[in-house]
Amino acid sequence: MKTFKKYQNYFVYGGMLLTFLVLVLIATRGAAPYSSTAFRLGSFGVQWYAVFILTGIVFGGILAFIELKRFNMDPNIIWDGLLIFIPSALAGARLWYVIFNLDRYTNDPLQAFDLTRGGLGIHGAIIAVFLGLILYTKYKKVNYFLILDLVAPGFLIGQTLGRWGNFMNRELYGPEVASLDWLPAFIKDNMVFGNKLHHPTFLYESIWNLIGLILILAFRKQKFVKIGDIVSFYLVWYGIGRIPNEILRMSSGVPEPLMLFNIPVSIATSVGLILAGLAIFIGKRIYAKEMGPYNQASLKAVLFDLDGTVIDTIQIIYKTLRQTFAVYFPELKLTEKELKPFVGPTLNESFGWYEKDPTRILEMIETYRNFNRENHEKDGVKAFPHAKELFQILKSHNYKIGIVSSKQNYFVKLGLSQNDLLEYVDCIIGSDDTPKHKPDPLPLKLALEKLEVSKDRAFYVGDHPFDIEAAKALGIPSIGVSYTTHLEALLASKPDYLVDDLEKILYIL
Repeated sequence: MKTFKKYQNYFVYGGMLLTFLVLVLIATRGAAPYSSTAFRLGSFGVQWYAVFILTGIVFGGILAFIELKRFNMDPNIIWDGLLIFIPSALAGARLWYVIFNLDRYTNDPLQAFDLTRGGLGIHGAIIAVFLGLILYTKYKKVNYFLILDLVAPGFLIGQTLGRWGNFMNRELYGPEVASLDWLPAFIKDNMVFGNKLHHPTFLYESIWNLIGLILILAFRKQKFVKIGDIVSFYLVWYGIGRIPNEILRMSSGVPEPLMLFNIPVSIATSVGLILAGLAIFIGKRIYAKEMGPYNQASLKAVLFDLDGTVIDTIQIIYKTLRQTFAVYFPELKLTEKELKPFVGPTLNESFGWYEKDPTRILEMIETYRNFNRENHEKDGVKAFPHAKELFQILKSHNYKIGIVSSKQNYFVKLGLSQNDLLEYVDCIIGSDDTPKHKPDPLPLKLALEKLEVSKDRAFYVGDHPFDIEAAKALGIPSIGVSYTTHLEALLASKPDYLVDDLEKILYIL
């Protein structure tokens, strides 16, 4: 097993190449033109096209399985997916062909279901899988673009091998060519139609797809490759390679079977794939910046609120508030019940309950922070039980840790430092780091962008309803702590999980 793991890529890629060569050797035995039927089961014939396509699907599944294991993700994601998407891709490919050839089935609509007479469009299969994965990834609670990145190499493998099925069917060839002496005889001999040699467009496209596959495998471990970039590359690469091949093939004199308003559907769709790939590449860099490097897709993050969640600051907050109100509202003697709502919202919001003048509110905030700094430095704050142990265990399991607080960054660092927690924290988003604050999801979103962790690999832990609402708005699981001073309101916000001790978070992750 150690030897296999060390040389895994050589075994996997070498085994795939050897299997492919053996299939080609068997398929092209004898003299050209070769039979398109691989073998027969009674009266039912299995075509070489099906053999090559299914082999490509198996190869693609193996590659995706290896990646899922590398990312410590459930390999059943790919196996369950194959059971669903092999038939749905076949249905999509057939539907695509039928839609653009409706005139062939007007007299006998049932013929549309007869696959034995051929008629599949690969673009239909691609679209069916891309659409189906939207629901599938939601059900499996995994990142949509990450799964697309995992299956993109499988598409290229299937299309690389599938073109050899076209070769066996003696289809998808180009115009006449004077010589093919640069090719092996078994390919050249099968490219003779009407005593004339024709361009092996199947081979051009197969080689183009193979090059694309090699590029993906070579570069996907680099940090500059973000989640979603692989499928973007696939769409652009495949679309670019398909267009010239289709133009060349149409010069062979064989009519295009799929047309829309006198435009070859394969070319129009290929242009659409290129545009879709570019849109994904650009769009997710604008609207999904938290999607980090593909090679770090296994990273997970736990984001924490600070006050009332990680650090017990309730008494120091109450003390600082009383000191501040003694300066600005000396006649007010706030009770603990009246002080409790101050924990959670920003100072600007909570002071606004008592003062409407914006300038005076800013003065109150400055006074509060001065008192708070003195109290922090003099009295210090204490972390809740097992906070340090939790952080240590999370780091040992390669979790990223972020703090998202309504306090200023300085005070967050001060409280963490006083409890020897700062060294474990990878990212801090304080009230001065973002223009919007919880329950708006922006602070959490910024934290994930800094950590380069996608939201489907993150949790948020908090003690206030604003924490839960922010997590829900971003679409990440929320964990509430039952030792909060806002328990009733916290429960009303319906966190996904509730713990009475920080260490119990480990049972959730």
